Amino acid sequence: MQLLRKIAMFAVAEAIRQRIDAGTDARYLLGVAERFLGDEASDNDHLRVEYAELAQAVATVDSSALNVINKFIAYAHAEDRRWMRERLVDPDTPEEEAEVQIQERADRYKHRWLSAIGADALPPQLRTELAALDARNGTVEGALTPSGMITSWTGPNPYSTQDEMAAMSPTELVAHLASWQDTGDGWGPEPSHEGQGRELAGLLTTNPHALAGVTDLIEQLRPTYLRAILQGWEAALKADIELDWSQVAALIRDVLAHEDESPFPVEGGTMDDDKNFRWAKKAAVGLLEELVKKRDGVAIPDHSVAQFAKLLIDDADDDDAWAEYDAYEVGDNSWDPLTMSLNWQWPSRLRALIYLATRSKQAPWKPSAMAAIERELARDDRHGAGRAVLGENTGRLLVDSPEWLKDHLEEFFGSEHGLSVQQQIALTTALAMHYYHRDLYDLLSGPMIAAIDVGAALVRGWPSESNPVQRIGEWAVDALIYGHKTADDPVVQAFFTAADAKIRGEALGVIAWSFFRASHVDDEIRDRFGDLWDERFQHVKDHPEDHEELMGFYWTAKGDKFPVQWWLPRLREALELEPAIATERYMIGKDLAQASTVDPATAFAVLKLLLNGRSAGGMVSYDLTRNAVPVVIANAMTAGDTALKSAAEAYMNDLGAKGNLELEAEVQAVLDGAVTIADIDD
Repeated sequence: MQLLRKIAMFAVAEAIRQRIDAGTDARYLLGVAERFLGDEASDNDHLRVEYAELAQAVATVDSSALNVINKFIAYAHAEDRRWMRERLVDPDTPEEEAEVQIQERADRYKHRWLSAIGADALPPQLRTELAALDARNGTVEGALTPSGMITSWTGPNPYSTQDEMAAMSPTELVAHLASWQDTGDGWGPEPSHEGQGRELAGLLTTNPHALAGVTDLIEQLRPTYLRAILQGWEAALKADIELDWSQVAALIRDVLAHEDESPFPVEGGTMDDDKNFRWAKKAAVGLLEELVKKRDGVAIPDHSVAQFAKLLIDDADDDDAWAEYDAYEVGDNSWDPLTMSLNWQWPSRLRALIYLATRSKQAPWKPSAMAAIERELARDDRHGAGRAVLGENTGRLLVDSPEWLKDHLEEFFGSEHGLSVQQQIALTTALAMHYYHRDLYDLLSGPMIAAIDVGAALVRGWPSESNPVQRIGEWAVDALIYGHKTADDPVVQAFFTAADAKIRGEALGVIAWSFFRASHVDDEIRDRFGDLWDERFQHVKDHPEDHEELMGFYWTAKGDKFPVQWWLPRLREALELEPAIATERYMIGKDLAQASTVDPATAFAVLKLLLNGRSAGGMVSYDLTRNAVPVVIANAMTAGDTALKSAAEAYMNDLGAKGNLELEAEVQAVLDGAVTIADIDD
């Protein structure tokens, strides 16, 4: 998303500049420009250059549109102070000294942003502030230099630009590529075949017909350029640009049929030129993988798809590709199976075969494609990349070929009685790559039960954030709250009886977090989740050793999907059963302050439990002290309960004695109505 935002900001600024240069109206672009300049999500140092250049472009059209920068800079400065307090200040540093450090660091960040934007593109208030910062700290050098910029030369480099190549006819371009020779020593910022190949791939990405009509590419160009052509065409297809399907098929066929040895002598240093056709063949398979996918954009004629199907099933059947993959020796930092599948020709062809087989249920090539899939999966794949490809595409096969998948389920995924390493890779990849789906859950129920028994020793096809057993638990919880399963479901029972309590808590916490992130949750789903939490509370009461299962309850309180009367007393109970909840790093100050208007006594008790379990110097304690403590204490004092009022006053005095000297005044401001819930930060 950051990269997309960077591209979009640049595009808007460039559009404004071009309109102005052409003498046409650019005001219609100001609305979207203001959205970017005022959007808090633009607050990232990697976006500083694009943000500044967009502001400068807007300044040439209408300076009043720059007023949104005031609020943006204020937000960015406050946000810098927040994260700096949490991450950069030693907990043992005195508060006054810490504030000075934070202010100085945050001011330096602000100075860099204001300098990048420049005085001419700043609103008057910030222009004055920039001048003051310049006077105090000196001007900022290189404010428009991107973060992490490498100042030394890099390679590989081309000998002709895309513009120069675009000006040539297809025949001239091929002759140009064929005639150049690398006479360098392979050291320094010299042009190379690899550098030119990358430039050629870039040209073909946007102009895939730059070689139209040339039919003997295999005879004229070295494999480095053939690989670049295939990669450029693949990128163009991903961008939904139509290709010359006949030319594409012909080059793929020629490359796959060519012997590995290249007739062209290798020129340049290491990685400057392909020594044989192996990389070009991998690129050909990669392009076939893209060609046989179901596409919503550019349509490929049926007769061309039939050509590509034959090329993939027959011509791309390459024993050398398998031998290369199989011969790879894993090291301490080797790739996981799914990553391997993206970087080797053999698993890439397997993925393409699955795409082809599931493209159309009635296609004439489907039986041959399915047979090829079975042959490849029957290999002794010690690295597991093939099984990772299968797991990645389990949903696709379930939709298109459910009977085939069910017939081979135990062979590829195992059963409740046990899992081989290969079956573990297929299962864990399927779990990592798919969201919960009722049919997929039913299909994989047996293997999931076996996986729970294997536990921490499960071999992962792809190391995603969730532990595989935790992921099974997330699916089990989803099945329960959607009403698809009940507590007697075998997977649900296995997870909540055999999985580690911490893993159970993490699974419940992920689902609770999804409630927090959701804009809406149906009442039925919310209520089923609430019932599940009540069951788990009772379980921990009966089995105190499983207290870690309640760690994720924090997100249920934070999620704002349950009424205060439901979550607040349960949060208190959870903190008493599992005090470690108080170490949760995410802030809950405003939620607790709001809850204190409904149930001041319980909110007061929860506040004490949270603060007692946290480091006094941490960001979360700061949030509670700033946002929750004054309101919760004030609401406890005015609740009409004499004992509660006395306890709240005593706690206020205790916190004041520990250094919160302004607390009494802050509480009084709440009592006087000068501070309300609306004044509290999220």
